[in-house]
Amino acid sequence: MVEYAGWLRRGHGDFRDIRGVMVHHTGSDTATAASIAEGRPDLPGPLSQLHIARDGTVTTVAAGLAWHAGAGRYRWLPADTGNRHTIGIECANSGTNATAPHRTNWPDAQYLTLVGCCAAIMRCLGFSAARTIGHREYAGRAQGKWDPGAIDTDILRADVQARIGTVPDSMRLELSRGSVGEAVAKVQRRLKHAYRSYAGHLDVDGVYGPATEDAVREFQRRTPGLRLEGIVGPATAAALRFTTG
Repeated sequence: MVEYAGWLRRGHGDFRDIRGVMVHHTGSDTATAASIAEGRPDLPGPLSQLHIARDGTVTTVAAGLAWHAGAGRYRWLPADTGNRHTIGIECANSGTNATAPHRTNWPDAQYLTLVGCCAAIMRCLGFSAARTIGHREYAGRAQGKWDPGAIDTDILRADVQARIGTVPDSMRLELSRGSVGEAVAKVQRRLKHAYRSYAGHLDVDGVYGPATEDAVREFQRRTPGLRLEGIVGPATAAALRFTTG
């Protein structure tokens, strides 16, 4: 781990709250940490918080916001908020092409370091590997992004989870808009009967729609220490005294 000079003071303001990690490739195998810290004429740095070189060297570039995400959305990220809610990791890599086999042109040192970084951040935040995403998953439709190139992000998440290790059911739980099933129904039932003043109207249908999201968000607003995100993750599940069993 290397600290780039001035990293503690570098950033475009501060985060709102950190909800996950977004993985990128730089577009060049030789892109340096300096290029990420300083940016370019049309986009001032920092362009991510971390840079991973081909040999696996990790450089901490910035502690504050970085312009790495841009326009886009993901199920636990409202539209165009990726910069404010995710830690960006830029890997010095051309990306090869979006259809190349997993890890094409990704040296073991670089890929394994990426896995380790993501796992360490997830463990610190109390999240499962589900909160590790590729830039294309957030910005593919909005910007045509395809990074992190020749990385199958489902495999990446599996590798990150293996590094994190076994986690309790409540930590694995993550329900958000679009989720369906008995776990959603249990959350709805808990909210409906325990918090009637603002959730008594909920239908217990097992579909995480706008009404359920609003009720979860209101529960979070009224509960000290919870992120106001409308998502049932580990902390909200614990506060609801909800388990998957």
